[in-house]
Amino acid sequence: MDSVRNVLPKAHHRSCAKHIESNWCKKWTSGEMKKLMWWCAWSTNDEEFKDQLNKLGKLDECVANDLVRISQVAWCRAYFDTQCKNPIVDSNFTESFNSWVLEEKGIPIIKMLEKIRVKVMEILANHEDKVRSCKSNYSSEFMKLYNNYRAIAHCCEAHFNGYYGYEVAEGDDKHIMNLEHNKCAYRMWDLSGIPCPHAIKAYLHKNIKPKTQIHWYYYKETYL
Repeated sequence: MDSVRNVLPKAHHRSCAKHIESNWCKKWTSGEMKKLMWWCAWSTNDEEFKDQLNKLGKLDECVANDLVRISQVAWCRAYFDTQCKNPIVDSNFTESFNSWVLEEKGIPIIKMLEKIRVKVMEILANHEDKVRSCKSNYSSEFMKLYNNYRAIAHCCEAHFNGYYGYEVAEGDDKHIMNLEHNKCAYRMWDLSGIPCPHAIKAYLHKNIKPKTQIHWYYYKETYL
């Protein structure tokens, strides 16, 4: 991370939470501690992160202190930059790609880069064909997630402030919405680009179709 920070100071760099867990758990092996470490990583805002960290601190204050020595900007959703619209805290995608080009890594560097270039070119062409054949504007995986959010939204309660703001309650939790700036205090909307259940509830209350607020990253046309 230090090298990336020095060479590309404006780049947003993330660390795999699974790797952090592996290193951190060499010292702290309790299953309950591991669970709370992951809840810290999955926290989408500062308040939620601190709540989970306090729970961890009640088990062992040294454990919590040891965890926060690692920069949260790199592994916790609450502090992720929202530009790339990706809330993932592990590196499964990177690991999958590394496995995919494993054979090419065993040859001289120039030939390796050329083979990887051709391999990537071919798979991008194949994926484009699949996208063109898709009848919907969104992938089936995306629609499954969106429909799950819609189902949760029906269980929420919205309170309008008369302008662009809403207070949306999901059980005992309350979240502040700003439809003018497309922001929710929960932050998952900012992180993913997909209207969260609280945003969906607010848009439905205002008779606006939530799908119109989906980030362009998810549109079929983006990949053609």
